[in-house]
Amino acid sequence: MKKILLTGVTGLLGRQFVADLAQKYEIYGIGRNQTIGQQLVEQYGITFLPMDLAQLSSAQIQTLVDIAPDAIVHGAARSEYWGPKEWFYEANVVGTANMLMVADLAQVKRFIQISSPSVYFHYETAHMITEDYPLPKKFANYYAQTKAEADQLVMANPIPYIIIRPRAIFGPNDETILKPLLDRNAQGGIPLPNYGKSQWIDVTNVSNVVESIRLALETNNPAALNQIYNITDGQPRNMHEILVYLTNRLNVPLKIKPIPFGLLFTAGALDEAIHRMIATRKAPQITRYVASVLGHTQTLSINKAQELLNYQPIKTTNQGIQEFVDAQQS
Repeated sequence: MKKILLTGVTGLLGRQFVADLAQKYEIYGIGRNQTIGQQLVEQYGITFLPMDLAQLSSAQIQTLVDIAPDAIVHGAARSEYWGPKEWFYEANVVGTANMLMVADLAQVKRFIQISSPSVYFHYETAHMITEDYPLPKKFANYYAQTKAEADQLVMANPIPYIIIRPRAIFGPNDETILKPLLDRNAQGGIPLPNYGKSQWIDVTNVSNVVESIRLALETNNPAALNQIYNITDGQPRNMHEILVYLTNRLNVPLKIKPIPFGLLFTAGALDEAIHRMIATRKAPQITRYVASVLGHTQTLSINKAQELLNYQPIKTTNQGIQEFVDAQQS
């Protein structure tokens, strides 16, 4: 049984990885939420290691090296769309550098980096983005910037790697995709140009991301290594359709505030300026990035993952939404 050192084990993706693959791998999970970590230990028998990746001590590094993992799956990240640069740099760049140090010292055979399609974001409509899509000269936020920097560290390291860029991960324990939309819906309505009917997006059921990681860990295809892969459900849909399905399953009314994109974008710019002026770390209700996500189509091509990793989604978007609904109602 392969030993897998997994970072971000107490997050949405980490928890699903453990649930789906604890019988297949010997999992050592690093995380910061000790309550969830202990639950995973009791339910699945993993080894939980409470650590801050940006501030690993020499003793902690040695503990990780002594595990002698076959592979590292680096899923830990700070992923908010707002906040000071140092938050993101420490979590995403320093944390990745430290895990690469562990990988080097432990001589792991493979490093799986969970990246983000936010690195592609250009404030414009983009259909079927491929992995060689040119990255912007100025990133949309510090999250995207530091994830791109972390990817560069991985690619510069001699250890065989696979970088996965899953779009909008959601699932039973989701707090960042469906939950905020429902919160806005309950608070008066979701601001969407054209009711969300013309903006096509990709989302990714968390189980499909886990499947892509499993394939990355198991592939024997030399051509599949040292590559970047987009991952989605492979079902681009317009925002309105997703929101209708979600609210119908929850039996709550859908409230959309139709607003011209230009007005929404301007509101985001003003809200950003106000928050910078008052020097608060609290996130604005709307930013130019959020406005653009709500107002533009952005879909990803998964052809490369299908061809080199033999990736096929194992669950549909609707199945993922139903799992989220079931978790909300339990």
